[in-house]
Parts: sequence; structure tokens; C-alpha cells
Amino acid sequence: MAGKTLKSVILVESTAKARTIRKFVGKSYSVMSTDGFLKDLPKSRIGVNENYQPDYITVRGKGALLAELKRETLKARRIFFATNPDAQGEFLARQYCELFGVNPKSHCRIFLEEMTRENFKAAFENARPIDENLADAFQAKQLLDKYVSHKVGEYLSRKIWRGVKVGRFRAMLLKLIAEPAREKVLTVEKNLTPAVLQELAFKELNFSTARTRIIAEQLYEGINFEANGYGGLITYPHGREISLTSERREPAAVQEYLTEQQFKLYNLIYSHLAEEKTFELDGVTNDATLMAAFDALKVDWAEFYSVGIASLIKRKYITAEDYVYKVTALGERVLDALKNFFDEIFSADSYNEVTAQVKEVAAGKAQKISVIKNYCDRFNKKFDEAMNSLGEDAAPQNMPVEESEEICEKCGRKMLIRHGRYGVFLACSGFPDCKNTKPLLEFLDKKCPKCGGRLAKRSLNRGRTFYCCENSPQCDFATWDEPQSMTCKVCGSTMFAHRFKDRAPMFYCGNENCSTRENHPMNKILADIKHRAELRKARKEKLAAKAAEKVPAKKSARKNSEKKS
Repeated sequence: MAGKTLKSVILVESTAKARTIRKFVGKSYSVMSTDGFLKDLPKSRIGVNENYQPDYITVRGKGALLAELKRETLKARRIFFATNPDAQGEFLARQYCELFGVNPKSHCRIFLEEMTRENFKAAFENARPIDENLADAFQAKQLLDKYVSHKVGEYLSRKIWRGVKVGRFRAMLLKLIAEPAREKVLTVEKNLTPAVLQELAFKELNFSTARTRIIAEQLYEGINFEANGYGGLITYPHGREISLTSERREPAAVQEYLTEQQFKLYNLIYSHLAEEKTFELDGVTNDATLMAAFDALKVDWAEFYSVGIASLIKRKYITAEDYVYKVTALGERVLDALKNFFDEIFSADSYNEVTAQVKEVAAGKAQKISVIKNYCDRFNKKFDEAMNSLGEDAAPQNMPVEESEEICEKCGRKMLIRHGRYGVFLACSGFPDCKNTKPLLEFLDKKCPKCGGRLAKRSLNRGRTFYCCENSPQCDFATWDEPQSMTCKVCGSTMFAHRFKDRAPMFYCGNENCSTRENHPMNKILADIKHRAELRKARKEKLAAKAAEKVPAKKSARKNSEKKS
């Protein structure tokens, strides 16, 4: 009996990309997704030592996936990496080389500018070694940003309270939002860069920058054209410039295969590639005015803007009402704390200087450690000044306790909003006389797909958010995935978005009996999440049972000891 033919493995960081590439290769290739980073800098600590060297750890929840990938790649004939065609993609490819024992100097890197069959064939035939300079460029920025944000967090935890922190880009963004808005004119150029696309989509489609990035990634990663096969419609949307793929499909010819939002954005891209637009901005602090402000400062903002805005809102440094941003009292305190100490280090000029130096690393004209050291040495001088201004005895402050509108049903006193190890919760102000506590829920105008009740949002520790039904525990519906304003076109249930770290989210109907869920990739993801939760629960129950067994044993031993004495 002939032995089983070994397959070559192609690793990508996105399930959607993996699905598209599978249509381009034969059965002798296995295409697998890593779902982004497998190892990353830790979130709970700085992860960068005094010599600016990293301490990477396995990403939380990725242990089983990493083990599975190691098993598959161990028996692979060859291993290739088709991660995104940018600095981060190059860094991931190098990281995968280390994890799966591939020589980075071998021809293992597939550089895909567009997701079409012909482009993949050409890229595969021209597979090259890992570009160490490009990977170093991403790592230089990653380590520098992590070091700075963590150290600033140390200072702000003493100046304001624990958990308050901000990084280089977000400090600059927060300051721009706080400045008085001025009327501006926004000119969108002919060449379609990621920034230009986001500006166009905001003004013409009212798309947020986050929505534009997500949909653009979907148009790049591949669309199912049924009888006409799989393929992307645009080139990589986070590169220097966006264009149509070599197949140049007209919007009308692909409309039936796209969602409404995908079609709108693709039609915009297709029709505006050769046009120049000028918009009058009304002076309100919104996405358009901030884009224009960054353009005037010559800041490369497109890759980080939507994530920065989301972070400032999540941390309650700004509010967003009707697409207008305003700095909160906490945001003002952050700006005041940074003033005088970090004005220069967090300026647009300093930011642009680092960006230029990172590009020099990518070109092989500078060393990553020198870029990190030059900036961090300057930063540390300002950091020491800021810390010295607090005095030697300054310690991290706890967030002040807030009073809620809820009344304790046990004693009638006010409930307080407190922050614990498991997140935000309500506790009776009569403690210790009354020890009543309960979760702090924010009710949403969205229906539970299981019983039709209202969905509720609960904020947990480490910035995590959990969604459950208002009828809990009678209704056991619960999810980490964010409910969407749109509903399922088939059954009318609430749609949810499962978010990944380094790629577009996956949308799905919350009704598991809906026909759209048949053979949906989310089924496996949700089953894995449920399985891991059951294992954790079983493990906790087992530990609790063991602890309970030890107590009688200790009592029995104590009694025997007393009898002997």
C-alpha cells in the first residue's frame, strides 16, 4: 500500500483569505488560518525590558490552535506564508518561521497584492525569503508603542487613577479633538490611498472609518462569484495605494454577489479612481475635520484612526453623539496631566519623525534598536520629570466610587458603581450592614434571538464586554460578540459581529436555527468557545470538589491528633 502523500501547507492570518486561496490551489495543498498573532506582547505588563527586547507570550485562547498548527506543519512537505503584503504581514511570517521551524531564508513568503487566481499563481511562483528589514520595521514600532503607552500608564495611574493610559497616536488624536474646531476645506486627490478612501466614504456614504476599513478588507480577501469562482475586487487596502484588481470587474456585474454596503463602497472606489473632489467642512469636530487636520500635519493616520477613536470612546475620554466628538472631563484630565511634560514627545513632528525612521528600517538604512532607543531615551527623560513632579510617596490611585440611580431591593439604600477583579458591578452603599451586590447592566434596544427579550451589556475587567438577555438566568443566551443594528434578512433576528484581532469581523445571525447558519464558519468558532467554557467549568468544579474533600480530612486528622495527645 502506497504511503500517504504529504501536503504543503499555506498559512494566512484570515479565515476569509484561507477560503479564497483554497479555490486557487490543488488538493496537495492545505490552507490554514492562524487568526492573526499566535504570540504577542503581554497586555497585563510592559513586555519590553530595559534593553528594549521583547517578551512574547502565546496569545490568550490560542494554545489549542497553535498546537493544532504545529501538528499539521510537522508533517508538511513544505510550508508557505501568504500573510498580508505589509510590514505586519512580514513580521507575522517571520514569527511563524520561528514557531514552525522554517528557515526564513528559504523561499517561503508569498506576497499577495491582490486576491485573484492569476496574481496568486505569479506570487506563488515568485515566493521569496522573509524580508528581515520589513519585519524589523513593524517590530520597532510595536515595541516602541508598547513601551511608551505602558510607562505613560504608570504615570497616569498615580496622577489620575489606575487603568488610565494613552499612547502616542491617541494622545495626539485626543488633543486634536479638544482644540476648537475651525472651518476647513477637504480636497480628495485622484490617487486612492487608504486615507483618501476613508475621507470619501465618510463624506459620500456616511461610513465610519472603521466600517470602511472592514468592508475594504472584505473586498480584498475575496468574494464568492459562484460559477465565476472566488476572487478579490481591490488590491490590498492598507498599502500605499488602492486600485482595482487586474480582472477589473464592473460594479453592475458583481452587485448580486455583494452586500449592500460592499456594493456601495466598491462602486465608490470604481467611480472615483480618476476624480478629484473638494468638500466644504462645517467646523464641527467629526471624522472629516480630524482627517483634514491630520492631513495638514502630514500625519500618516489611515491605519490607526478608527482604532484610536474607538479606544478613546471606550476609555470614556471622548463622547460621540451624531458623529460629533467631544472631550469628557476625564479626557481633559488626561490632557492636563500630559501638558508641559509630553508636549514635544507626543507632537505631530515627533510622530512623523518616528514614522520616517521606521521607513528607514524597512529600507535597510537604519537599525530597529537605534530607532527604539533614540525615541525612548528622550521619552524617559520626560517620564522621569513627570514622575518626580508627583513626589516620592505617590502611589496608584483607585477610581472614585460613583453613585447609581438604582435602589437596593434589600435595604432601600443607594447602589454604588464599583470596580472589582471581575469588572464593574453594583454594591449597596450600606456595606457592611448590607452586602447586596449585582451586575451592572446596560440595556440595549436589541432583541435576544432566543426569547425576544432585551439584550443587556455588561462591562468586565480588562476592557472586555459581555452580552446577555434581560431574562437571565431563565434565558441562558450569552455572547462575547457585539449585537448589530441590522437584523437578519431571512428570520429578522439580531445580527452579531465576531471580532478578530487582525482582520475584518465575521457577521452572523444570532438565531442558530436560521437557514443562514447552515454550514456557517461561525458554528465551529462558537462550538469551540462553548467547549472551552465547559472545560473551564468542569475544571473549577473538580478543584472545588478536591478542596471540599480536604476539609473533612484535615478535621479528621486534627481529631486523631487530639485523641493521641
